[in-house]
Amino acid sequence: MKNRRFTKISMVSLLCMILLLGGCYIELGGCAMQAKYEKTVRLSAPLSAGSSFAATTHNGSITINGADVTDCNLTATIVARATTEEKARMLAEEEVEVTLKSSGNGLVVIIDRPKYMRNRSVSVSLDVTIPNKADLKLNTHNGSVKITDITGQIDATTHNGKINAEKVTGTTELFTHNGAVVCQDISGDTKLRSHNGRIKASYSESAPPVCDISLISHNGGIDLTAPPDYSAVVEVSTHNGSIDTNLPITLIGKISKSKLKGKIGKGEGKLYIETHNGSIDIR
Repeated sequence: MKNRRFTKISMVSLLCMILLLGGCYIELGGCAMQAKYEKTVRLSAPLSAGSSFAATTHNGSITINGADVTDCNLTATIVARATTEEKARMLAEEEVEVTLKSSGNGLVVIIDRPKYMRNRSVSVSLDVTIPNKADLKLNTHNGSVKITDITGQIDATTHNGKINAEKVTGTTELFTHNGAVVCQDISGDTKLRSHNGRIKASYSESAPPVCDISLISHNGGIDLTAPPDYSAVVEVSTHNGSIDTNLPITLIGKISKSKLKGKIGKGEGKLYIETHNGSIDIR
């Protein structure tokens, strides 16, 4: 019995030594993807103000910059990983393609890549400049999203990553499961959600006083700088945290440390804030 046990331990030790000397470690699917190859693709196409732009990338960040232009300029960074540098190069050069295609009144980014990969992976990050006035539909699973200087209807989602928006006007909906959502110098109706991450929304000095704001986080604090002379019906709640406000709120119903209902100004818009674990600041 002791000899058999010693033999098993010796075989395991020998296997570990072989793997270490061979330069790889155990993981599902085989050896680790140690080699990396990076490729840059640049594309452009006409895009008029008021059009739409859509992009979906499973692994990779998305950055959108608004400018006084009449076209779309896109830089896609493809990062391929495989067990060897040659395999990573072939994956990026021969099996991944990024194109811009017309769709309705706008453009959509198409990323073609292998559906099933063993001991290989691909990420495609997008850096895009488009007209200031445009509607956005953005989606990534693993990566951050950043939007700057856009007026239009904005819908952006990521599962694992932070979302930043600055100088955006219109209807803005931003969702992430793991990451913070930070908006600065914004205007218009806003819906921000994060399951694990803080939410911060700061309205511009020129934002109109009436708009609908919904801020929801499960694990994270929420900070709101409201539009000047803001007017809204208010519903705010937190399970584990405090509520602080510098705005005059006319309370309605029962007063509680964790919940409040009331009205700011004439109550023309709607303000809904909810977090389970975190404090809420309104100013």
